[in-house]
Amino acid sequence: MTSPTPAAFPAAPDPSGSQAPADPVATGSVDAVADLRATARWTVAAAAGVGALLLGAGPLAAVGKVDGWPDALTAFGGLTLAMLGVGWAIWQTGEALTPCLATLADLDAPGMAGLRAAVARNPSAFYGPYASLDDLCARHLTHERIASDLAVKLAREQDPARARVLEQGLADARANAEQARMLQQRLLALIHAWSVRNAVRRARLHTLAAFVVVAVGAVLFLTATSDGSPARPAKSAPASSTQSSSTQVSSFSDSWAPTSR
Repeated sequence: MTSPTPAAFPAAPDPSGSQAPADPVATGSVDAVADLRATARWTVAAAAGVGALLLGAGPLAAVGKVDGWPDALTAFGGLTLAMLGVGWAIWQTGEALTPCLATLADLDAPGMAGLRAAVARNPSAFYGPYASLDDLCARHLTHERIASDLAVKLAREQDPARARVLEQGLADARANAEQARMLQQRLLALIHAWSVRNAVRRARLHTLAAFVVVAVGAVLFLTATSDGSPARPAKSAPASSTQSSSTQVSSFSDSWAPTSR
């Protein structure tokens, strides 16, 4: 996944040139997305390893054990089913790694029920001094508009006293707009991380189901290529034949025995 999309309204330039410290909540959300992507990549590697085992030397070595068209069709169907399961797992996990776009409107999506419950438990931790997400976005627009109007008036003001008042009002409006922008950025990072979390969890469920399909296909293939005929016991020689052979050997030994002097 890509990093969270920036908020719609850029931050006002800081006259002092100093950079504001990073928001730990937004930074933690970005780190969580990186960890989730690492988990998804590990799942893809595991599914690819299973596919490599299925396409290794095993199927080629078992071809000679196929007896007749029914076993050949069963082996082919089992191998195909197993490979479809591996492809299914890789496809679904790859969907979790596909970059997606997150917006503040996604907070109302069905998959965000858990995040909405967390916000409802402590709204001030997410909205700050604002009542709701709509209020936050509306006040952000208001602060930006006020800052823009004050900047225009300050550029035209000739009276030093009124200019100082306008400068103070401009600084306050920009500070309020920056606060609203940071709150929006924090929410956007959380929404993005939650979306990635949902995608990875969905991919893990699909991968589990795909491995069941792989197991069924492997069982079909092994059943078709296994040698099910029982081993035949070695035939024993007839008793009469064995007795005749022992008699001949005994007489032969007596004829060559040395005589005593």
